[in-house]
Amino acid sequence: MSRSVVYLLLSATLLCCFATLHGHRVFSLGFIVVNLIMTRTKSLSALPMEGTTLSFRCRCVKTTTSFINPRTFRRVEILPAGARCRKTEVLITKHDDRTVCVDPKAKWVNKYIKEVMNSLEKKTLKSPLPTQTSRAVSA
Repeated sequence: MSRSVVYLLLSATLLCCFATLHGHRVFSLGFIVVNLIMTRTKSLSALPMEGTTLSFRCRCVKTTTSFINPRTFRRVEILPAGARCRKTEVLITKHDDRTVCVDPKAKWVNKYIKEVMNSLEKKTLKSPLPTQTSRAVSA
């Protein structure tokens, strides 16, 4: 849903609320219509909500457990559960710029994440820590 539609719906809802607070019943039918539109468009959401800055809900509406070849991955995002969404979400952006939501409980997803974490740990252990050389200062 575009940002302008969201602002329009929010404005109409606020207008109805203010009218109700001031004792006007003119917008009661409009309020019902706006809420119906909002609930219908919410149920028609696409898989990931790309580029939605106003969204405080989960980005994944549907997830898949089907295996996806890691060679096709461009980016993997792990979004922990929190105030925005009650469940952990795993979004995979493929080389063709399609984003797929995968089930974080799928065995292949957990295996992939563990392999990546292990390889990162090995890389950090192999890389030498920067050493600082101290110079003796003579007085």
